[in-house]
Amino acid sequence: MNMRKTRVFLDSSVIIAGLASASGGSHKVLALCELGLIDPFISAEVQNEVLRNIKSKLPKAMDAFERILNSLPFTVVEVPEEDIKRAELIINTHDAPIMAAAIFGKVDWLLSLDKHFQAVQEKEKLDFTIATPGEFLQRFVDIVRHEE
Repeated sequence: MNMRKTRVFLDSSVIIAGLASASGGSHKVLALCELGLIDPFISAEVQNEVLRNIKSKLPKAMDAFERILNSLPFTVVEVPEEDIKRAELIINTHDAPIMAAAIFGKVDWLLSLDKHFQAVQEKEKLDFTIATPGEFLQRFVDIVRHEE
């Protein structure tokens, strides 16, 4: 029985935290991506934001970032401008491209450490769950058990 893998959109905060610390939930999520247990989704905005932050704050992590970018099976979601405008009804303008990419990518989860995503109103109207990597990992065990 071949089940569809859980589709997870990773915000830049998760990728940066995963590169910065080998012990946290973000690193474990990247490991699940590497093991092929979840399907990772990002957008060009996420890629650029991670690059900017690593260059300025974690220059030693640049090689690791380029390695995961090339080795992980990321699906890069391209989002039409009108979808970004619609996402601005859900979240602030700065985070709207990320929200739009998660919606447009038809993911199951949007993982972020950003408080703006955690504070989104009417989350039940979205077709995916917004969570921190830690919350996702707690629920992922149940998801895997459910699929068996």
